[in-house]
Amino acid sequence: MLLFIEHILRSPISEHITSAILTQIQVERDGYVINRSAVKGCVDVLLQLFDERVDVSVYKRDLEPVILKESEAFYEKEGEHLLEACDAPEYLWRVCVPLRLFD
Repeated sequence: MLLFIEHILRSPISEHITSAILTQIQVERDGYVINRSAVKGCVDVLLQLFDERVDVSVYKRDLEPVILKESEAFYEKEGEHLLEACDAPEYLWRVCVPLRLFD
């Protein structure tokens, strides 16, 4: 497993996988339909591959930090856009109503 991680999932392959996943996430955020099962399959593989040297999954080591960074930038930009474009009631409706789906 470690040989696979070292020799197959290295630059540029790992960068292409990360870029493809981030692109699909952005495409869906833009309102388009993506093949979620393909993205989930890639993420599942990265979750199951463990780098035994640091006792962490390849997902946690390589993909999660990039997704969190990109998500932070996206939601910061989205929040700023909503503050500029909406009045207070509409802003609260757009921000709070989606959160109620998880109650």
